[in-house]
Amino acid sequence: MDLLPQSSISRVLLLRSLAIVVQFCAVLIGHFILDLDLALLPLLLVIALESVFQLASVWLLRKRLHQNERVGSLTIVWQLIADIGFLTLLLALSGGATNAFVSLLLLPIIIAAVTLPARLTAVITVIAIVIYTWLVVVMPQQHSVHGAGHHTMAMQGHFIAMWVNFVISALVVATVVSALARTMAKQQSAIARSREEQLRAEQLLALGNAAAQATHQLATPLATIALLHEELEELSSSQASVRPISEELKTPIEQCQAQLDLFRERSEQLRQAQKNVTASSSCTIGELVTEIKQAFSLQFPLQTLHVDTAEVLMDTRINSDPLLSAAFLNVLANAARANEHVGASNISLKVSGHTQQVQWRIEDQGQGINTQQLADLGSVIIASDNGFGVAMWLTNATIERCCGRLALTNTPAGACIDIFLPKA
Repeated sequence: MDLLPQSSISRVLLLRSLAIVVQFCAVLIGHFILDLDLALLPLLLVIALESVFQLASVWLLRKRLHQNERVGSLTIVWQLIADIGFLTLLLALSGGATNAFVSLLLLPIIIAAVTLPARLTAVITVIAIVIYTWLVVVMPQQHSVHGAGHHTMAMQGHFIAMWVNFVISALVVATVVSALARTMAKQQSAIARSREEQLRAEQLLALGNAAAQATHQLATPLATIALLHEELEELSSSQASVRPISEELKTPIEQCQAQLDLFRERSEQLRQAQKNVTASSSCTIGELVTEIKQAFSLQFPLQTLHVDTAEVLMDTRINSDPLLSAAFLNVLANAARANEHVGASNISLKVSGHTQQVQWRIEDQGQGINTQQLADLGSVIIASDNGFGVAMWLTNATIERCCGRLALTNTPAGACIDIFLPKA
């Protein structure tokens, strides 16, 4: 927890504003109503200085937020140290360790335990203990008028016991509350991740259902077109003018039929995977490379895919998924579109093995990825005229199911996409 959320520092400033109002009212009530012997002007001067510091802190925080600067943990540390300093001055001017409100020194420790890392919480705890110790040490000089004897010894023992109680309370708060706060933060983070995964699963299911419905609706018209093409081929044998049209339609129809067959195959694999969700899936690099090359050459005959894979890696097994080859094809499809946009035709796929994972690097010759979309691409669905959004989001989800990760960068020659998959 290196950086503090904006809400934490805002709550600290709000609590100080309330504390200033309470301090001001308490001083006035104690002096004018309860007729206590208080140093009124020095106390009001300290409260005025605290108010000025509060206004300066609020102004500085708003300025930093307006400039989109992130508020770090050190900011709240200095704020809590300032709170301890102002509270120390008020206590020193109103009885020191004999003041009933001396236990308020625990509040900065509580706030630190909830919002700061353990090492910074320890700093605030030590400062508060040192301040309380100083108040106990200087107390006899401020209250020597009480005289000596058994009563004085008893009071000194009482204040020493209060000091021990404060030290124990401060240590307990700094350790127990801090541990509870970290545990709750981890639980909230786990809940947030679970919600994100559930939302992503629901979105994937919705997209899968839409794709299945679209494929089902396209199957019948495609079959009709195939029958008409067969009749056109028969007609081309007697009419030469029809033959070029028939030959030109043959390849697109075959591509569409191949894609529908591939989708049916993937659907069956997904159904089998759902029946046995605990079983791990794997494949060799050679099998995946062969499947990728066949699908790519079928969809993009005008593009050239250069595959660079060491022979020793071909039999290496990696974590797989029924949609893993489709995920790679989505990336290669984006690379092919980027090449077509600038009139290029070469795409590089380099596979290299590491100790625990395999790196797949895909490079095109396009114009690269928009820097505004580079950070969000793959993690959220982005509307794009170039076809990046949904495809890359699905690709990233598939790779994460294989316990891998995806990294996007730009190079002088175009876009570079690194896919890291663990070895099985």
